[in-house]
Amino acid sequence: MEKRSIKEAMEFNEDRFSKVDVFKTKNGTLFMLNFLPNQQMPAHNHPGYELYLHVTKGSGTFTIDGNDAEVEKNDVVHVAGDEQLSFRNTGENPVSIYVTMSRVKE
Repeated sequence: MEKRSIKEAMEFNEDRFSKVDVFKTKNGTLFMLNFLPNQQMPAHNHPGYELYLHVTKGSGTFTIDGNDAEVEKNDVVHVAGDEQLSFRNTGENPVSIYVTMSRVKE
């Protein structure tokens, strides 16, 4: 058993958003994404995986396959690996998103 605190993964960078791994195994990764106001993550996908994105702090906008979804603290978004995903902190406060990325078994 391993125990970690996601609070320790809430690290912010003035230059760009940050990604801090919490756990990493052969079948999945749990990590924290951290955004200061106006920071963004470019569109990308994760073929062979699915993601659950839990907003733990702040608010912003996900764009998934061209569709915007406004989110705030305690919202959870599911994204399939072939969907294009981006995020922008559109609020005035920092945002932290806890991500569970799991390999899809075929």
